[in-house]
Amino acid sequence: MSLLTGDAHVPRHYLLVPPEATPNGPLHLGHIGGPFLWSDMIARHLRVRGDLPLVITGSDVYESYVTLRAHAEDSTPGEVAARYGQRIQDDLAALRIGVDAFIVPDRDPWREQFEQEVAASIERLTARGAVLTRTERVPHCAASDRWVVGGWLQGRCPECGAGIASYFCEECSAHFLPESVVEPRPLLDEGPLTWREISSLFLRLPDRDLLDATLVDLGVADRYRATVARFLERDGLTVRLSAPQTWGLPLPAAEPDVPRALFPYAGIFMFARLAGAVHGRLSGTGVNAFDPDSGVTTITTLGIDNVIPTLVSIVGTSLLHGDMKPYDRCLINHFYELAGRKFSTSARHAIWAADVAASPAIGVDTVRYHLARADLESGAASFETADFLETANAVLADGLGKRIDAAWSRLPEGPPQAPAPAVAELLETLLAEQSAALDATRVSTRRAVAALDRWCADDAVAHAAEDGAYWWLKGLSLLAFPVMPDLAELVWQRLGGAGEPRAAAFLARTPAHRDLSAPGFGRVSAADLDACLPDTLRTGADA
Repeated sequence: MSLLTGDAHVPRHYLLVPPEATPNGPLHLGHIGGPFLWSDMIARHLRVRGDLPLVITGSDVYESYVTLRAHAEDSTPGEVAARYGQRIQDDLAALRIGVDAFIVPDRDPWREQFEQEVAASIERLTARGAVLTRTERVPHCAASDRWVVGGWLQGRCPECGAGIASYFCEECSAHFLPESVVEPRPLLDEGPLTWREISSLFLRLPDRDLLDATLVDLGVADRYRATVARFLERDGLTVRLSAPQTWGLPLPAAEPDVPRALFPYAGIFMFARLAGAVHGRLSGTGVNAFDPDSGVTTITTLGIDNVIPTLVSIVGTSLLHGDMKPYDRCLINHFYELAGRKFSTSARHAIWAADVAASPAIGVDTVRYHLARADLESGAASFETADFLETANAVLADGLGKRIDAAWSRLPEGPPQAPAPAVAELLETLLAEQSAALDATRVSTRRAVAALDRWCADDAVAHAAEDGAYWWLKGLSLLAFPVMPDLAELVWQRLGGAGEPRAAAFLARTPAHRDLSAPGFGRVSAADLDACLPDTLRTGADA
């Protein structure tokens, strides 16, 4: 089969669901560099290949961190969720992260659809004996009449001892009950905590061997399966369904003075099902992408902090549902850090997506290329100023940019001659390498970039007979599109192509618009980057 001719390629449907972002602040490069960039690169490569991917995500409006932000800004949770939810959509668009539908569960037209899915899922799971009522101990502050749960609860992780907020640990990915928190304390100094026994809803999980076998089939790494096993051992094959929160989708309460709302980490199961239904409408398949016989490849991308919610609350619950396949792929990335420390919205230790996108000197393609070179599948990576400037200047501006200029000067005046067979063969090989890196149970954006870099460095292609410069540039647009979409589209269209780069249209001998300038990269100075960095990392900050 040849991608460059489209022979025998039957387009396949894909649904990609990156995590719902919490609307308590704008997006930073730590958010972008993992799940969002991964899903976008996968979708773009699939489109180049001739497949039919859709990316559907949304806003995690009912997270407790929304109420924290509302308290800090003297606002309401609904106002905060709406304000930052729109900002998140703008940030994704600014970094060219394509989204086909953005679901906002507390706003029309999504609210009714989400509530219907929640009700239908709970009804089905209850009928199958999967919904349990349990008594648990939860901290309450009488002085403020606040249930100190979610982000309002501070302490140390019972697994690794790291400092935590809410029910999970970002260091070891553990999730736990509030009563398991070591040295618990309220976020605010509102008075002493009283531990009260309340009635909460939980989901009974499937047999642990069945869940583990499913994770093995999904290609989940052993370290994440071990995290799930520890969670199941500690919490007895259950996962939280409700929490005593006033901000959230209300569920029938057992005690009149205790609120009961859908726990956000359980809500992501219903969100996934809603995304599957939306895919059915947008794609024209007419079926939920999670139907067992849908024929749709479903993929979620997530950071290590979402291992339990995804692998337990979504994959585990799908096994209980009885008429739903789990995700076909769960692609997990380590954190992308900033100068060796975790990006932090609250501490303002961040490079904001909007700032780099708005910089007149720092191109979006440069940022995406630099982020994509990180090997987050294997371990954490860090954004370092010197490394970024090396990428922007030596690799792109003085490297690839000058190669593009040189090739542009050798473009033919009319339609090009057919490419040399060796050129097409190499391009097919490198597109296959990108497929192996992106359309797989383990994703490596670094290997996808390596395929692009190999093409860019191949002087034999650019200087080949039969208008090698033209075909080098056109091949560049196909391989670069997942990584640097602006550059790829400009090259493709200035070589006479229409719309986005497509492998099946590669061999079309369209005349180049030689009167238009060659796309390229500007140099980036330390001062240019300083404008986007937190104060502590700017040049001379230690002086």
